Formats: sequence, structure tokens, C-alpha cells
Amino acid sequence: MDISRRRLMVTVFIASSLIMMLQCCDAVRHNVGGTKNDGWIPNKMNYTSDWAAHEQFYVGDWLYWGYYEPRINRQLYSVFEVNKMDYDSCSTDHPLYNISRGGGRDVYQLNQSRPYYFISGGGFCWQGMKLTVFVQELPPAPAAAPSTGSYAAPSTGSSASLSASLSGIFSIFATAAALVV
Repeated sequence: MDISRRRLMVTVFIASSLIMMLQCCDAVRHNVGGTKNDGWIPNKMNYTSDWAAHEQFYVGDWLYWGYYEPRINRQLYSVFEVNKMDYDSCSTDHPLYNISRGGGRDVYQLNQSRPYYFISGGGFCWQGMKLTVFVQELPPAPAAAPSTGSYAAPSTGSSASLSASLSGIFSIFATAAALVV
């Protein structure tokens, strides 16, 4: 195989490997209820069992609440983060955070690995506008092909995915360098 064709194959291998590793660590925007414009409405579904149970939530992801006819419903519907007791009783008396900004499109970033509880005020919580999501740490980056270089021990903490990604990148370059030589 000539050297230019070999270099092209190595370049394609490196580029596709980098793309796969970067995709694993990107934050995801979840449209609450599954649709962008009318996901957060009364009596549509059980948001926790019918929608959230089928999603994977990771630290850094975003929740997006879209309202049907936002000009009309942005003043009716709201989103509050509450504790478990207020979630169970549909109470907005002591919200942890008022997510609603009145624009009819509310967003919230999931910054910690824990359960989150969200409800709508104005009595709409009793009509099914409540949601629980369980947020996990990012999964580790996919393992790279074995190389003849040294092995880096896995790291822990919030930089684990970055360290795993960098370790994987170095392994890919080591493998690619071995192929070119």
C-alpha cells in the first residue's frame, strides 16, 4: 500500500475516533414531553413514567419546556424545582428554583447527579404537570484500541470523562503513528 493511501486511512481513523469520543460527552437538550412546542400541557401524560423513564439524563444536560400557544399559555403554566415533599403535595410554597421566565420556553441545566423534582404551579400540578428526573454522572469515554504505550490509571471525580477522553486521544495517536511507520 502506498504511503499517501496509508496516511489517508490513518487520518480517517483518527477523525472518526475523535468524533465518536466527543459525541459521548456532549450535553443533550431534552424536550420535556417529547416535543419542542407542546410538551408541557395539562393531562397530556405522566411525565415521569411515560416520558422521563425512557430518557437518560446526565450531568450537564438541559431540560426544555415548550408550551402550546406560548403567547397564551406562558402566563398560565410554570415550572418550579421543588423538594420531594412539595412534589408529592403539588406545593409551590417553598420552591428551590423558579424556572419560568414568562417566555413560554423554559430551560434548566442539570448540574448535579441526583433526583430533580419539577412541578407547575396554579393547580396544574394536580392535572399531571409534574416531572421527576434522575440524573447520572457522565459515562466514561469509550475505551480506545490497545496500544503498546503505557497505561494511564482511570481518574475519579468531575474530570474523569475529560481524562478518559484525553487518554483515548493519545492512544489513538499512538496507534496511528504505529500504522504509519
